Amino acid sequence: MLFKNAFVFTGNAFETLDVRVENGVIAALGALEGEGLDCTGKYLLPGLVDVHTHGCGGYDFDHADREQLRHMERVYAAHGTTTVLATLMTNPLQLMLEAARRCGEMCGGVIRGIHLEGPFLSPAKKGAHREEYLMPPSVEVFDRLLEASGGRVRLVVVDPCAAGAMDFIRAVAPRTRIAIGHTPADYETAKEAFAHGATQVTHLFNAMDGLHHRKPGLVGAALTEQCFAEVICDGIHVHPAVLRLSFAALGERGLVISDSMAACGLEDGEYSLGGQAVSVRGRRATLADGTLAGSVTFAWDGMRQLIQAGVPREQAAAAATRIPAASVGLSDVCGAIAPGRRANLVLADGDFRREAVWLEGERV
Repeated sequence: MLFKNAFVFTGNAFETLDVRVENGVIAALGALEGEGLDCTGKYLLPGLVDVHTHGCGGYDFDHADREQLRHMERVYAAHGTTTVLATLMTNPLQLMLEAARRCGEMCGGVIRGIHLEGPFLSPAKKGAHREEYLMPPSVEVFDRLLEASGGRVRLVVVDPCAAGAMDFIRAVAPRTRIAIGHTPADYETAKEAFAHGATQVTHLFNAMDGLHHRKPGLVGAALTEQCFAEVICDGIHVHPAVLRLSFAALGERGLVISDSMAACGLEDGEYSLGGQAVSVRGRRATLADGTLAGSVTFAWDGMRQLIQAGVPREQAAAAATRIPAASVGLSDVCGAIAPGRRANLVLADGDFRREAVWLEGERV
């Protein structure tokens, strides 16, 4: 297959190029001979990379069986996301172990690893996580989850204020990426966590104290230190003006996440997240007490929201492809259009409305 005259995202810019695909792999880029799909005036992006998503299409990673996981992969791909980390909520440990095993066995296609958002979080900033199953950071528990997953855990979240958190970060960082989140951590504690090996901040602004000019907190640390920072870009969790401001500060460190739940892609109604009832109305998902409970938008919607907020298209595209791949050590697998890479591609019109998706060269 040959894509002709597309605005191809090459990592930092859009360039008018042709792209040849052979046997599900990108074979060449440039001014290429031959007839193909005329993409004049359209954008060609690598499939998006979502490192923080709990589910879509009626299922979540905590409970889905093998066939339901396959269904989720198809739904993600149809909406432009061709790589995800299966993100697990805080649940009874045995349930988490079983989910880690099932998701680990599926890794290699759309699912490329596991993200443990729980259970090492602060009760004070638990968000939609169930407090009765939270626990202090434990290397032993992490090792059990890592083993159950077949070594597929690529990201784990920890509250750096918890007892033993810094020891946990030092012990686990050589084996997987560490994010800090769901925490009341101040600026100094966040910096200490980064010094010990943490590399990422979980959904910036949410489940943490806000920015204050004398108490910058975790937000201030994320905006000024050398770490990656996830941002839920659904226009609900973070105001568009703050999206524009934060991505101006983050630059190459800011990444789009969906934080989507099972209801993503479905109609308004009553759903669940981590064993708790969730009400979905429009683009807002809430627990019974009004707490925001993840999102019901895909990463593609988040990328478009960034553009609508005033973030340059090139930065928004990088924040949904190349940068999240880098944040979890997948730069050699996804997030780029380059010879030798899988042909996971998305074609969009001049307003970034998605028109078609190819997964390993096959149209979804």
